[in-house]
Amino acid sequence: MTPHSTSSHPAPARHPPLCTPRLRVRPRRDGTGRVDGVWWPRTQDLAAELPGLLTVLRPRLGPVRQIVYDPTGWLPSSRHLQLGSHRIRLDPYRFELFNRMDVCSAHGIVVMLRVVLSTTDDTVANAALAAVPGVREGGRS
Repeated sequence: MTPHSTSSHPAPARHPPLCTPRLRVRPRRDGTGRVDGVWWPRTQDLAAELPGLLTVLRPRLGPVRQIVYDPTGWLPSSRHLQLGSHRIRLDPYRFELFNRMDVCSAHGIVVMLRVVLSTTDDTVANAALAAVPGVREGGRS
């Protein structure tokens, strides 16, 4: 008689994004009604940039159902992003506050981000990340 393996399959490992997003986010809404954070993506490819951003925001939001974004500074994108079995709706909208992005969770939570264009000079972009009062660093690199 040969022994049988009784080991169970380990839980799948959580994989961090390949590049940690350059992001600063307020701990929670402080009631001011202003932006919740600032994000400086590395490229103009929205579909390539979103997985890393959503990985960082997931503890705060849970599953994301929709992203409303200002198309300024982004290459044309499809209307949906497929992340595994999860489908996220992408809606371009020309906000009055340029370069805004609203990340909407399935639980009704919305995080409003100011997006610094990927083509922005490093010094200017880093100053924009640092300029939002009450914002803590959230994975900036």
